Amino acid sequence: MANVKYNTFGRAIAKNDMDGVALKAMFMATSYTPDPDGHQFVSDIVASRASGTSDLALASFTITINDTDDATDFDVADLVTGTITATTAQVVIYIDTGVESTSELLCALDLLAGSTPTTFSVVSGVLTATVNARGIFSI
Repeated sequence: MANVKYNTFGRAIAKNDMDGVALKAMFMATSYTPDPDGHQFVSDIVASRASGTSDLALASFTITINDTDDATDFDVADLVTGTITATTAQVVIYIDTGVESTSELLCALDLLAGSTPTTFSVVSGVLTATVNARGIFSI
């Protein structure tokens, strides 16, 4: 599965001061298939949250103008769970309003081992997802 930017991404960026939003990450069940047209809010996908996980508040959110690649890079600190028992292959990033039906989805990202999409099964352990040096996504 490839990384997916939800169609609501542009609207969410346009209507929010991204410096002031709370971003969260939701680890997804392996059966989850992103639908960029139909999935807009956390309420659309919450039933597909990976069992045994809870959403993570994303720290150190930054937006950087990348003149070299003519892009805007969005970055966060690495994702580190508490102790969990779960199986997951992707994470969804969203703007948290505190209400699932208004918390807009931004993107679904594959978890990778090297450059290969991979399913991770964690048994009473900590899952650490290292964010690429360029960030979680660019536009």
